[in-house]
Amino acid sequence: MRKSVFILITFIINSFISAQSQSIEGKVVDKKDSQPLIGVNVLIDDLKIGTSTNEEGLFEFNNIKPGTYSLKISYIGHKTVIKNVTVPLSEKINIEMEEGTVNLREVVITGNPLAVDPKDISQSTLSIANLDLQIKRGSNIAQSLNFQPGISMRSNGIASARPVIRGFSNNRILILENGLRMGDLSNTSDDHGVSSDGSIPEKIEVLRGPASLLYGSNAIGGVINVITEEIPNYIPNGLDGVLNLNGGSTNNEIAGSADLHFGFDRFALHGNYFNRKSEDYKDGNGIKVINSDQNSNGYQFGFSFFPSFGLTGLSYKNFETNYGIPTAAGSEQDEGPIQIDMNKKEYRFLFESNKLDFFIENLSLKSGYQDYAHKEIIRNTGEVGTSFGLKSFGIDLSLKHRQLLDNFQGVFGIWYQVQEYTVDGEEAFTPNADYSGMAAYILEQMQLGNINLQFGGRFERNGIDIPDAIISDTFFPAENKIFNSLSGSFGIVYNTTDQISIFSNIANAFRAPTIEELSSYAIHEATGTFDIGNRNLDKENNIGIDVGLRVRKENHLVELSAYYNSINNYIYRIPTTLFYQPDNSENPFNDSAGIAVYQYSQTDARLYGFELKAQYEFTNYLSTTVVLDYVNGKESDTDKYLPQIPPFRFSIEQRFMTDEFWAGILWKVSAEQKLTADGELPTKGFGLVDIYCGVKFFTGSYIHILSLKVNNLLDQSYKEHLSAIKEFAYMPGRDIQLNYKFLF
Repeated sequence: MRKSVFILITFIINSFISAQSQSIEGKVVDKKDSQPLIGVNVLIDDLKIGTSTNEEGLFEFNNIKPGTYSLKISYIGHKTVIKNVTVPLSEKINIEMEEGTVNLREVVITGNPLAVDPKDISQSTLSIANLDLQIKRGSNIAQSLNFQPGISMRSNGIASARPVIRGFSNNRILILENGLRMGDLSNTSDDHGVSSDGSIPEKIEVLRGPASLLYGSNAIGGVINVITEEIPNYIPNGLDGVLNLNGGSTNNEIAGSADLHFGFDRFALHGNYFNRKSEDYKDGNGIKVINSDQNSNGYQFGFSFFPSFGLTGLSYKNFETNYGIPTAAGSEQDEGPIQIDMNKKEYRFLFESNKLDFFIENLSLKSGYQDYAHKEIIRNTGEVGTSFGLKSFGIDLSLKHRQLLDNFQGVFGIWYQVQEYTVDGEEAFTPNADYSGMAAYILEQMQLGNINLQFGGRFERNGIDIPDAIISDTFFPAENKIFNSLSGSFGIVYNTTDQISIFSNIANAFRAPTIEELSSYAIHEATGTFDIGNRNLDKENNIGIDVGLRVRKENHLVELSAYYNSINNYIYRIPTTLFYQPDNSENPFNDSAGIAVYQYSQTDARLYGFELKAQYEFTNYLSTTVVLDYVNGKESDTDKYLPQIPPFRFSIEQRFMTDEFWAGILWKVSAEQKLTADGELPTKGFGLVDIYCGVKFFTGSYIHILSLKVNNLLDQSYKEHLSAIKEFAYMPGRDIQLNYKFLF
């Protein structure tokens, strides 16, 4: 009797569970021929779980509670599909994916905490992912972004390159990784590289124009957000991953990476490893640029847990690179060329919840700790000239409140960061310093019919403690400097139709000076200059205005924007008439011979220009993309040109693409730049041709992608204006790159 009762109770419980838990089953096919698509990514965004289609194009999710869910279906070379489904389903889902290069479903998260449609953002945005990233990907972030609208590349060889946005570089461009600051010294000098490899990003987003409201100091010119899967944001169905191999001819580069994901129950794991090695590169004349080699590697582990209320995760990453700084023959650096040995260890924590049932609906807490160090080594002797260290801890808490008055929503939050900067060695050119920053911010949005209004403010306090120091036999006293700033922005988007919108944004942004700008007083071996800081520098303050037009139709995209920036107290490094001779202890400064002396100064300045990206899809297989950009920068009082301003540029790309094959040709043109600052070398214009092609094929459920890219097809010898070595070296010549990617 008891056994019968137990069986009956078990049956009732199982029946109840079965009634409560359902399945989502479906099939993904190509719209043109109804053939099944293998390896399509299918994500239930609400539940943070994902899977991929099998050899028959089928996918399945089990144990799904009744309700309405949003499915995101993405596949390289196809337009992303967003489909709402209601569980229980009456029948299996059939999804048709269309080939094409114009993707209207790409979601931008940088500068968009309210998750509005990109057409309703009042600033210029850019996103590179999927096939575009496969084609554009370089050995570093700057190479991947160069010749995108408004984005140039500051370089010192190949390894130490950094993006430039609208003429703003270094400390005026903030590079983030998954929404947190990078925690390196790439913003302080042309010879310092970004501590991230080009193989790492899953997506790169760019917010052009002042972005201090959400991200704080150092975002006067814009923000670049490198999006990775360090902390998994969804639960994969078992084990999947990507193996990647790459080779390049101009510097005999060999690179490989492995990216693995594993999910079970409510847990997700992620691991990544990369290794890259290259020799000195050859320019368009076939001449090797000495000391331009690189050897780097890194690994990362991440873990996420998905409770019913959201997500929490941890990650650890180690990055190492060793690269040379090209040096002109016969320069004053008679000890020999400089080699940089860099290492960064990083810990990150993430907590998110979108299930809060009161005034605060969503919460996001991000924090990270980075331990960064690099040594500048004299290559001939192995002697360490200067050692740099930067230990950083940052935390950002963002809270989204529920919608008010049916059309009013927003976020507010707090941010905190501390940094410990050290510099040691006989060639140390600044004192040590301790940085601190804290801020509170708010961003609100109101929808009024066809008009979308965005406005907000941020108060930030930045401090820098400078201890007593003796630099170049000169004593400098301790000093504590505080910079308080209040920034604000107002943006408006007017949707004339569902496909066309006009946007405008006015924003106040700021930047506190760095220890290099305040207190340098020594030879910087890697740049071959004697730098003098200025402790009287005030914070930079910028008023930036953007006006633009967006057209987003099924077969074409256009974004045109014009901008104007007025910067008070613009900080820049200018050459003096002096030279420095370290062997002359009595009077090392003279006006005839030695190491060039540069000094940090400050003036009011203005930068203005425009950028255009137009993409037209003639058929699902053939498209054309045109990019134009121009920027002009001058001192406001004297009308002198600012240093390191990129010239006018134009590019046109023709792409042919099917599901299994793609090919394209890209013509890039850069005008001459003779509107230069005092002491700056003008550069001639140039035109380059790049070509690429790729093929995708299957063995069972495994995907293979083989691609070929030839940069500088005609082997042109040219100099980019933002190259720090343009006085004695050309940019890379013809580079044939072969890439193999294996997805499982």
